[in-house]
Amino acid sequence: MNGRGFSQSAWDRGYRAVVARAFATVPYYREMWAEAGARLDEPVVTSASRLDSLLERLYPLGAPYERRREAPAWAGEPAELFEALELTGSHRRDRPLFEVREALLDWDRIGPGGARYHVVLSAAAEVADPELRSAGLRALRAAHEPGLLGDAAQIAELDDRPDRARIFLRRSPAALGTPGAPPEDPDGPSRGAEVLHDVRLGYLGARHRGCGRAHVNWRRVHTRQGQAGPLFTMLRRHRPTLANISLPGTDHLTVDRCGEHGTPILTADGVRP
Repeated sequence: MNGRGFSQSAWDRGYRAVVARAFATVPYYREMWAEAGARLDEPVVTSASRLDSLLERLYPLGAPYERRREAPAWAGEPAELFEALELTGSHRRDRPLFEVREALLDWDRIGPGGARYHVVLSAAAEVADPELRSAGLRALRAAHEPGLLGDAAQIAELDDRPDRARIFLRRSPAALGTPGAPPEDPDGPSRGAEVLHDVRLGYLGARHRGCGRAHVNWRRVHTRQGQAGPLFTMLRRHRPTLANISLPGTDHLTVDRCGEHGTPILTADGVRP
């Protein structure tokens, strides 16, 4: 991974384009102008904890969310996951990926390389037929050098997971730099492959094994510093439109630039970027 293709000005222009489209076409953001009684330059900051209740108002006029016909709104896109895995520096495109989730997805592949994507239902998943979970576990055990992605607790609960599996841990940005978490050591490799994930915003980036820093997937996610931590805008996902979103528990984080790769990162207070 390197900073090839990254431009701060182009990144910011992408953000401005999302904001302009949101104010023009998305009810929730149009309402901000009405409430302010004036044209706003920036959307009012919205906490991710409110997104469920706002969902229908986050879709553009003329393209409403059809809950009964569409995939769950927060499922995200396969490419978001693929690019986050690529940021770790540990992803093998030619090996299958198994993700521990509480619900099945209809994804078959997440990116180029031909590797298949599979869901392993977590212990907390509510299933009508326990065989669905058993089948996923059998496929995982039979796979050759699979990737295994999930929360630390989910992976620990898996019975007889293969030793040869390459582990990718889902981690909330709020957990970066918190006590008991792997240290953010900019002078050494990270302790394991980690992808940054929020249940509503999806896959936001990853910690690179080389520099050990938490990189934002700048091609899909814009971050800027707010008064209480980073503000996130999804650059390519317009249904729903997510602009200037704050994540609870991230007031200790700062948006910075990786000295080695030249691309955006998140750092915790007191940690040298």
